[in-house]
Amino acid sequence: MKPTLITCELLLATAALALPEIRIGKKHKHKNSPARPVYGKRQVTDGTLDTTVYDIITYSIGGAYYANLTVGTPPQQQVVILDTGSSDLYFDAASAPACQTDGPYECRGGTFSPGKSSTYDEVLPAPAFDTRYGDGSTASGPFGRDTICLADTCVTNAQFGVATQVKSTTGYAIGLLGLGYSQNEATHHEYPNIPEVLVNADVINSRLYSIYLNDLGAETGNILFGGIDQSKYSGPLQMVDLLPNALTAEIDQFITTVTALSTVVDGERNTVWSGGSAGVEAYTANDEALPVLLDTGSSAWNVPESYYPYIVQNFPYIGRNGLCPCSAVDPADKLIVEFAGKIKIEVPASEFIVPIYNRTTNDEYEYPNGKDQCIFMIVPSKGTGMGFDTLGDAVLRSMYVVFDMDNGQMGLAQANLDSSAAPDIVEVPAGPGGIAKVVGNERPPPPQSSTWPIAPQLNATANYVASPAKTTVGEVTGVGAIPADAQTGAAQATSTGASVHVVVPPLDWSGAWTAAAALVMAALGAGLVL
Repeated sequence: MKPTLITCELLLATAALALPEIRIGKKHKHKNSPARPVYGKRQVTDGTLDTTVYDIITYSIGGAYYANLTVGTPPQQQVVILDTGSSDLYFDAASAPACQTDGPYECRGGTFSPGKSSTYDEVLPAPAFDTRYGDGSTASGPFGRDTICLADTCVTNAQFGVATQVKSTTGYAIGLLGLGYSQNEATHHEYPNIPEVLVNADVINSRLYSIYLNDLGAETGNILFGGIDQSKYSGPLQMVDLLPNALTAEIDQFITTVTALSTVVDGERNTVWSGGSAGVEAYTANDEALPVLLDTGSSAWNVPESYYPYIVQNFPYIGRNGLCPCSAVDPADKLIVEFAGKIKIEVPASEFIVPIYNRTTNDEYEYPNGKDQCIFMIVPSKGTGMGFDTLGDAVLRSMYVVFDMDNGQMGLAQANLDSSAAPDIVEVPAGPGGIAKVVGNERPPPPQSSTWPIAPQLNATANYVASPAKTTVGEVTGVGAIPADAQTGAAQATSTGASVHVVVPPLDWSGAWTAAAALVMAALGAGLVL
């Protein structure tokens, strides 16, 4: 959905004035960004922090990506959804009613018992943490502080929500690791979230992290805080400025534009659209570009209903219900997605036309003739009401993305899928132009930071101290990282040492797939929960 004409005119007028980088807050208040006090002392890292993320495709359409961490003393193991489209870290409380029962909406990502942690402190009582999602799922409870361990590093006094009340409408309840700007937290009392905690504890230099999901068949990828792994992408890492939020006129979400889209099917290339704007002009109704939020918490790419027919018509084997036999997909078919007029990403059809699994048996759904069923993960959407749609894992798997929150930019590159190359990690220094200093592959060099106001980093609200974890969290890669009873039949036969956690995420379509979703339900039966 496009924003109102008034909003677009205001954004365009502001851009024309070339405003300096005045850091303003959310629309309801003003924020300053004084220098952060240094509470923590670097004890354990080289300026980066790397941990495994893994895909579970058997419990939701298109799958979702997860990370392992621990909370409390002694540590309580948790599984959380990796989500660049939200900002809070929260865990399901062991006392939550949903976590006391069995069934299709129970808690299965691990639960947190504050009373069993000697280092837990309640910050604000319930319902200080109170969030809801587009699918109707909700979570609420108090905010607390405790020690969080991620990869090989623990940090004291990190704040998070404790969901004493949780309702999942689309699957089992599970915690979430929000990695967006803290200005979008589900509270009026904003706090440093995980990227900011890592900065304040002097683990990383700035609010910057890189995500490599890897392809659908690889099971695992990684998230790297504070640096870039040059082995995980091919070609140049192109810098693009984030678009300001159409409602706040500041950069507080990971919004860019898809300025062109082509399809290659059966060897024939067709242009769906081209010539869209890279800047705020994309918010206007007469611009062909699509503003999109890069959201790892969404499985699909949501596109306006008016665009959808022009995309799907290029894939003649996709039915009206969004389904097709998996065998009908040519491995050479693909999308070519252009971002901000600067870089084209090739997305193989196997990443956005994916198998559907029975979440009880972990077997693929089949047609009556025995052929496996696949689903088209580009879906029509009525919009978010904020001027952008969500672009999720169906496309992000083919991308290497560096989220540079301090400078209001992203680095985008073609992912080097299933790479066996040795890691080539570079630490990114703080300040404007930090990425260019360590990568420096654009000629001429890109702007060092956005000219739009950027949501500022929140100062430390506690004494954050980093220390080495006694046991590294989330170091298993490949199929062994997948919970044993979330694995497909073939994987179960070959995997050892898999995680004991069973997790089922809520399916985030960020908009209803209305008629198509209903047809999918009818085709697959009532056992498939959207």
